[in-house]
Amino acid sequence: MQNIDVNNLVSIIVISYNNIQYLKQNIYSILKQDYSPIEIIISDDCSDKFDEKFKKSVELYIQEYKKDNIVNYIVNKNETNEGGVRNLNKAITLSKGKYIIPLECDDCFYDSKSVENIVNFFMYNPQYLIAKSFEYSCDINLKPISIEKIPKEYKDLLNGDPLNLYLQLCKGNFISGSHLYYTRAFIKKFGMYDEDYKQLADYPKLLNITRKGCRIGIIKVITIYRRWGGESRDMTGYNLNQDRKVQIKNELEKDVMIMREKEIFPYIDKLNKNHN
Repeated sequence: MQNIDVNNLVSIIVISYNNIQYLKQNIYSILKQDYSPIEIIISDDCSDKFDEKFKKSVELYIQEYKKDNIVNYIVNKNETNEGGVRNLNKAITLSKGKYIIPLECDDCFYDSKSVENIVNFFMYNPQYLIAKSFEYSCDINLKPISIEKIPKEYKDLLNGDPLNLYLQLCKGNFISGSHLYYTRAFIKKFGMYDEDYKQLADYPKLLNITRKGCRIGIIKVITIYRRWGGESRDMTGYNLNQDRKVQIKNELEKDVMIMREKEIFPYIDKLNKNHN
């Protein structure tokens, strides 16, 4: 990495697994960003077709089309499949930026101001360590379908007491991890993602941090085009055989059971009594 001021650095985290057919489109949306400085961290979880030739082609693509605002990039491939949570943690560990912006491999930034809008939110709202934005939902070909809308009661929960948000999250998650962003200070305070889980990263983390009083900000702009598909969605568009789909489904079901045991059952009754 060049000798740069990491206090302004954005780390864009891209994790992939058998959806690498979308990777260059994803990278193109990163390379169009106006913000500076940016580093790109790509970590592939041992995709079938992510061989050395493909890895080299990704590196050459970045080298050819990047502007001066891209000050560092890392393309990593895991030797074995480690699961979504460990792969995400590995990518975060490889990053250096003050601002951490995950971008799922099959999604793209909405426009050239997306990263700038995210950073500006944290700069002007330093009381927040984590924040969500809005998405433009698309079909598998990234054709726009609808703009995300948050019901008033959910906005009130996000703007209110984090414990009330926790209690609602115990009933179900309405905060997409696809456009959930955070600062390095967030990681230092609340730690990395819990590797007791194989595939489920954001939902357990949201339960954990809201129970501890962390507020989640609202960035009032669209930042991504979100392609509907993926491991934690319905796996449409992924090069997965039926056995692998069943395995991931079973891993997610096990993750939900672990989450209930770790993040909900030990606390829900006591917190409900305190809030009644």
